[in-house]
Order: sequence, then C-alpha cells, then structure tokens
Amino acid sequence: MENRDHSVGQEIITRENLPAILTKIGDEGKKKGTSEAMIPYIHAVREKAEKLGETSIVVQLYQEEFLSAQHMVMEERSKGFKANPIRAAKGILHMEFSSRKMEKYTSKNAERLDPVVRTRIFRFLGKSADYKGQYKKSERYYRKGLEYFEHSVKVEERYNRLEFLGFLSYSLVKQDKTEEGIKLAQQTLTDFDTSEEGKWLKENDYYVWAVWKSGIEIRTVDHIIKTNDSAHLNLIEELLIDAESILKMPDGTRENFRHRLDELDATKNRIKY
Repeated sequence: MENRDHSVGQEIITRENLPAILTKIGDEGKKKGTSEAMIPYIHAVREKAEKLGETSIVVQLYQEEFLSAQHMVMEERSKGFKANPIRAAKGILHMEFSSRKMEKYTSKNAERLDPVVRTRIFRFLGKSADYKGQYKKSERYYRKGLEYFEHSVKVEERYNRLEFLGFLSYSLVKQDKTEEGIKLAQQTLTDFDTSEEGKWLKENDYYVWAVWKSGIEIRTVDHIIKTNDSAHLNLIEELLIDAESILKMPDGTRENFRHRLDELDATKNRIKY
C-alpha cells in the first residue's frame, strides 16, 4: 500500500496522524448537537484510512459514525413531546447503515484487524438490534463479545466485559427475563466499583467508566418505570442517585456528559409520583 498523504478539505491524513484524528473525533462526539457535522467528516476520514490500509482504524471510524447517529436518536428521545421524529428516524437509519457496512468490512478484513477492535463490533451490532426491538438477536451478539473479553488476561482488554454485560442485562429484561436481567445489572454495577477491571477503567478513563455505569442504571430504571415493575421499584432512587453522582469529571465539570445527563433527566420525568 502506497504511504502517501491524503486530505480531507485542508486537512492532511497520514498513517502518523490518524490516531490523533480518531481521538479528536471521539472528543467532538461527546458534544451535543455535533452529529450532522461529524458523520460526513468521519465518512471522509474513513475513506482516506481505507486507502492507507489502516483496517483497525477504519472499523473504529465506522464505530464513531454509529455513535454519532446514536446520539441523534438519544438527543431527540430526551426531548419528550418536543422531539423531532424525522431526525430520530434518520439517526436510526444511519445506525443501521453503519452497522451493516462495519460488519461487511470486518468480515472481509478479519485477519488484519486488532482482535479487540474486531470483537467490539458485536457491541454495535447488538445495539443496532436493540433499537429494532430484536432482543434475542442482540443477546447473541453481546454473548459473542463476552466470549473474548471475559477470558482475556489483560485488564486493558477485559474491562470491555463491563459494557457488554450491561447491554446483555438490558436484552434480558426486554425479553421478560426480568429477574435474571436485573440481577446481572446489579452484579455488573458492583463490578464497576470493585473488580480489577472496573477500578482500572475508572482510573484510566473516568469518562467511559461513568458513561457505561450510568447507562446501565438509567436503562434499568427506565424499564422498571415503563413496565410498572413493582418488585423492583425500590431500586429506582438508589440507581438514579448514583447515576447523577458519577456523571461529573473528577474536576467537577459535567459538560462532557450532556447526552447522558439529558437521558437521565428524561427518565426522571417519566416517574409518576
């Protein structure tokens, strides 16, 4: 593969600066209302990464594109009756497009991919299935991802099991396996605080630790509320208090968590006193 420069607008894309560009994309994606600008930019960078033969970064860019589309949906759903259904629908369609392209590319280039990047595709395929209400399918995807991460001896890989377990718990409760799903959610939340990988993640990437953990709490509460699950109503206050308490960076700032905070507020608004 020829190692020449590629440009996006005035930006030069090289093998050397692709990791920094990927990091910048991830940081921009945390900001509210950036999806419409980020998706075409990510698409353009991904095309250049493909030409450079950077297969693992290509897959990560598909994943960032998926997350940008997911943020569109999250932003609209958090608005309640003020939501723009057309924008939410566009987000879901783009998630489906990104996940299908990602799966096809991963299958074609499997042997050239970093195993962690290759395995994390199941997180995105599972999430896409969740949005379509295909919870048995998403459960299968999450379990495939867990096969790798639960057996990894490297804590810097194994921490991914926490996200997969959180999503798996949601798939289970959505299949009316409520006791199994909530029990798994509670154990996973404990693991975020007490396991080696949970402590490692909190120390090395507090943002990801807080987003993943609070996501489990919010989704669990949301399910309890929507199904009027009287057996687990006692969990609501505990989970919401913890979610709100962790959604701030160690320096006390909350702006990075705007997507999750809006989701938290929307869940609180659904509580009927």
